[in-house]
Amino acid sequence: MTARELGQLTIDGDGLGVPGPKEEVLISTPDEVLTHTRTDNLGRYRPLSGAKTLPTGWRARFGEDLPAERAIEQVYPLALTHQRQFASGTLRVVSLEDVLSRQSGRYEEVASLSANARNRVVETVCGECVRRPVWDGASCSRDEIPCPEPCSVLVAFCREAAIWQAERPSPSPQDAAVAWAAFDIPGNELREAYLRDSSLSND
Repeated sequence: MTARELGQLTIDGDGLGVPGPKEEVLISTPDEVLTHTRTDNLGRYRPLSGAKTLPTGWRARFGEDLPAERAIEQVYPLALTHQRQFASGTLRVVSLEDVLSRQSGRYEEVASLSANARNRVVETVCGECVRRPVWDGASCSRDEIPCPEPCSVLVAFCREAAIWQAERPSPSPQDAAVAWAAFDIPGNELREAYLRDSSLSND
C-alpha cells in the first residue's frame, strides 16, 4: 500500500504515525494512540484534535486490536465519517452565525463581534487545524477532512476577540510555555497572531 497523508498523519499498510528526527516511539493499542496524541511536543494538552500540533516521532502498528479506521479515529474523531458524508452530500453543516446566535451567559458578547473580526478569527484558528471549515465555504478534496460546524475552541476565541474589540490589548512576544488554547494569556501564539493583524485596528 502506498503511503498517504491525512492531516499530519502518514498512513501505509502497516500503520500510521507522524515522522520525526529521532527514533520512533512504537505504540500498538487504541488507548496508547489516544494518550500519545493528547499532548504536543512541548507536553501541552491538545484541546483541539485537528490542531497542527500532533507530537512527532511516533508510529502505531495496525493489528487485530488496532485496525486502520479505529487508529485514525483515535487521532481525528469522526474524520472518516465526515469524509464519507461530505462525499455523499449528507454532511450536516452549521454556520458560525448559527452557532454564535445560540450562545448565552458569558458568551453572549460574541454577537457584537464585527464581520472583519469574525473572518480573522476563522483564519487564525482554522488556519492551525487540519480540518477544512466547509461550514465557512472552504473547498475540501477527498483526501482532506471536512469540518461541518464551528468547534468550541473557535467559539472561545470569538469571545476573547469580542473582548479585545472593545479594548484591544497590545501584542506580546509569543511564549511557547503558554497553553495552546489559553487565549486570554499574553504570549499565546494564536492570541498574538490575531492581535498583530493591523486590519483589525478600526473594528
